[in-house]
Amino acid sequence: FSRSFRAEARTIAGFNHENIVKIFDIEERYRTIFLIMEFLEGCTLKDLLREEGRLSVTTTLETLLGVCKGLHYAHERGIVHQDIKPANIFITAEDQVKLLDFGLSAPCGSEHLLYGTPFYMSPEQVECLPIDERTDVYSLGLTAYEMITGERPFSNEDAFEVMNRHVECDIPDPAELVPDIPDLLRAFIVKACARRIEDRIRKIPEGLCMLEPLAKHLGLSLEGRNHNRRPMTTLFLSYHDSQKLEVNRLLEDFNNRFQSLGVNIRAVEFQDI
Repeated sequence: FSRSFRAEARTIAGFNHENIVKIFDIEERYRTIFLIMEFLEGCTLKDLLREEGRLSVTTTLETLLGVCKGLHYAHERGIVHQDIKPANIFITAEDQVKLLDFGLSAPCGSEHLLYGTPFYMSPEQVECLPIDERTDVYSLGLTAYEMITGERPFSNEDAFEVMNRHVECDIPDPAELVPDIPDLLRAFIVKACARRIEDRIRKIPEGLCMLEPLAKHLGLSLEGRNHNRRPMTTLFLSYHDSQKLEVNRLLEDFNNRFQSLGVNIRAVEFQDI
């Protein structure tokens, strides 16, 4: 457990993405290991599904897009999450999607014993075969199925029976439970949950391309909600009263030159420092 805990901290401490929970530090005190992470207000997707039963197409798609962006960031760095499920997807009070719990994450191509959660495990995880990005895609497809239908594809309470069905059975058609499901969303779920890894969505961008027309139709942006944020630099000037006029003149010239570049400047005076 300690090795897994430290591995999670090391893995995501280096991540910096709006759809992945941020880890700031790791501390060991009183024979206990602490992760110091960003404070999140909101609820997990699991809690939301328990409360709502099933989600609207818009909410389902918004959540999918957020998870896809976070996963793509991790996959680009060679990391497979391995445990995508509603309990590991957090929705903040500002409707920001955050991926949690990289404790089972591993490099692409890894082989492990039965790691994951039975209801959301891919066939290759069940059979202890090498995993790659498509492992997360399968689990995401199962999660999307649950969001739009309110039910898991394989709801048997026996974990081993569920794992066997992942290997031996195709998931039910989500249109059987939700006849008005958009064709593009249905196609995404079916292809994401293909049993044969060769038939599955290969990379997250491929899945995003499938969802893009539906997102545009619903007025949703494929860009991150913070994509317009810009960095800011703070500059403090310390000077004598006798220099104030010259400082103001230089600041005015400074401001004019930066405005020509589209950079905004805000000046605040502090007294008696």
